[in-house]
Amino acid sequence: LPSQTNWTSWSSFPSDHAALFFALAWGVWRASKRVGPVLLLYVIIMICLPRLYVGIHYATDVIAGAVIGIGFSMLFSIPILDRFVLRPLLKCEQRWPGAFYFLLFTLTFEIASLFWDVRVALSLADFSV
Repeated sequence: LPSQTNWTSWSSFPSDHAALFFALAWGVWRASKRVGPVLLLYVIIMICLPRLYVGIHYATDVIAGAVIGIGFSMLFSIPILDRFVLRPLLKCEQRWPGAFYFLLFTLTFEIASLFWDVRVALSLADFSV
């Protein structure tokens, strides 16, 4: 896993930033047709273009990340997932609120940090038997 200053051994494909922020923007777009396009434009200009300009990503990295992010956002809006995934999660929230919100906080923290500490832990783990 690359350090913050050495990205020579790091693969930039696909862009995890593009995947995350396009997924969030697409979700907002579904909720607000007025705010969504503005947020999508913000993601393109403020998140993706600087990564292209600095050379962290190629255009294909960002496009693939955008497709993955929007694709997963669309996948989770399928009604059958509401029945088999979201409703059981909400039942867990009602039954075990402390554990539910602890796990939800942990998940949102990991999303915000792009799972950096999970990546570091996995890179340090020795999986050889």
